[in-house]
Amino acid sequence: MTTIGNIAITGILTTPGPDGSFPLRRELRDLQRNFPDHFNLLVLALKDFQALNESVQTSYYQIVGIHGLPYKPWNGVGSESDWQSTSGFGGYCTHSSILFLTWHRPYLALFEQALHNSVQNIAKKFPEGPFRTKYVEAAKTFRMPYFDWASQPPSGSSAFPSAFTNPTVQVVDVDGKTKSTTNPLYRFVFQSVNPSPGDFPTQWSRYPTTVRYPNPRTGQSQNNRVAPILANELASLRTNVSLLLLSYTNFDAFSFNRWDPSTNPGEFGSLEDVHNEIHDRTGGGGHMSSLDVSSFDPLFWLHHTNVDRLWAIWQDLNPDSFMSPRPAPYSTFNSTEGESQTKDTPLTPFWDKSATKFWTSEEIKDTTTTFGYAYPETQEWKYKTSSEYQAAIRQAVTALYGTNVFANFAAANVQARATEHTQLIKSLSLPAPPNSVPITAEKPLLITQEMKTSPIPESLKHLAPNNKYPEWVVNIRAQKHGLHGAFRVVAFLGPIDESDPDSWQTEFNTVGRVSVLGRSTQGPTTTKCAKCITDAADELMISGTVPLTSALLQDIVNENTELQSLQPEEVVPYLKKELKWKVTLFETGEEKDCGEVPGLKVSVTSTEVTIGEDGLPDYSGEYVVYPEITDGKPGGLRDGEHI
Repeated sequence: MTTIGNIAITGILTTPGPDGSFPLRRELRDLQRNFPDHFNLLVLALKDFQALNESVQTSYYQIVGIHGLPYKPWNGVGSESDWQSTSGFGGYCTHSSILFLTWHRPYLALFEQALHNSVQNIAKKFPEGPFRTKYVEAAKTFRMPYFDWASQPPSGSSAFPSAFTNPTVQVVDVDGKTKSTTNPLYRFVFQSVNPSPGDFPTQWSRYPTTVRYPNPRTGQSQNNRVAPILANELASLRTNVSLLLLSYTNFDAFSFNRWDPSTNPGEFGSLEDVHNEIHDRTGGGGHMSSLDVSSFDPLFWLHHTNVDRLWAIWQDLNPDSFMSPRPAPYSTFNSTEGESQTKDTPLTPFWDKSATKFWTSEEIKDTTTTFGYAYPETQEWKYKTSSEYQAAIRQAVTALYGTNVFANFAAANVQARATEHTQLIKSLSLPAPPNSVPITAEKPLLITQEMKTSPIPESLKHLAPNNKYPEWVVNIRAQKHGLHGAFRVVAFLGPIDESDPDSWQTEFNTVGRVSVLGRSTQGPTTTKCAKCITDAADELMISGTVPLTSALLQDIVNENTELQSLQPEEVVPYLKKELKWKVTLFETGEEKDCGEVPGLKVSVTSTEVTIGEDGLPDYSGEYVVYPEITDGKPGGLRDGEHI
């Protein structure tokens, strides 16, 4: 391994503009469509970055390897003897901990910093004259893009951008000629799958590239499966993001998914929970599905940049809320189990700008002056007052995620889901599922038109008298490592094909999921993650949520059920009859008996929401739990049990 001393994590050093502005990290599709020079640099620079020798500490391989495998100290933080000792350290993992969001911010800054080095080098290779001038100028404002998996895809486009699924892409190369080149967002090609003996176990060393939904026979990616699976649960995902951004005000609850008995019914969700869901839905048993190797997939970086963006939005809506001290549940290269983790805990292995000490959570809260970037929604310099700025953020969230559940339903209406569902059936040459329900577009289209003049369309106002309605949510908790691997709990409303677990991800009656990124802690596939092994021994519990209201609206509007209202007197008996959940494993897709999943507890809760004239929701913060819905079902909350 080539070492070069302590590597300072600076992000991209930036001088703010005269108006206080900073360059923006932009959404991938926006970058490709509206900033073609920046997208061109992204493709060429990422190829250059991925081609760096894997022994160099600032190579793609070495930087992405910080996240999990091959579980080696990076940049001198920790020693090989520590790593090799049976009671020593096993990586820098901060998942299911208070440091989850803050640790990933300097990690992203390191990746962006290294990528930007390639951007600058590529820009200078263009022929002297207009080409070089144009790309050198674009390089100054280049920032890592993000993939916003929760927003409604642009009309006519897929839920999974083609920039991830096309093996090749058109670029203007450094010789000034337009040509087709291999697409570095499509996959990462390992130069040598095991640069050092034992870097990867057989489960992963058999793949010469990163894969998504690998074909069981050929091992090749099946990228065509991702878009329909993303689209099928989009309404629930959008509501989840909206709930987090506009109803969660406590950083600890918002940020990470660790559950304890004091967790209240309105705080089972978290940004980490939503983040897990995307790992699951885009990985399909491939690299993104496993935290040990997910960072090798280029998609990981655009996914996590979006996670960082959602946190940045939440930060500016809740500037006074930050982490509370908690005992460290594990030992790392730089901390000991039982010590208090706080805003001043070192975020190893990320050296700060002085390269003499590590960044802390307190020091990385600001994205602009610290690391030189902002997001489209966090351009605070454009506003005279903080209240004006926060109002603009809320409006942006509404526009993107249909924060008002009726707007959410209209934007991600039944027709959109049905279209993606039909596309999957055609692309995989499958027969129509036996329980498919015919969908008509007239009512969703009418509702969408009505939304232009009112926060609640006239045809749905009876469902929200006085602009109030109950938001229905499924709360799920389970032991993270209870099944010695990753698994998902999928919620359904209505009949499904019980005999075909693989079809559940695109089943029309699938509402949403909670994805549990557990790891193997026994046998030959035991993870090297020290925190995970400790968490498993401690029977760590995690939680997540599946919003139901959009699915209930769908059933009401389609008039194919007896449901006519969102009120408890109708919804409770309906959910007792129609709500079900199933558990399947990431790796094999095998169904597991819910009664055999350690710690699994599924419950249903609701909270009153008032929709303002501006379309924004006001959450009451008071939650009612309905054990009668889940009592008697495997893994369901029973009457009298603690939620």
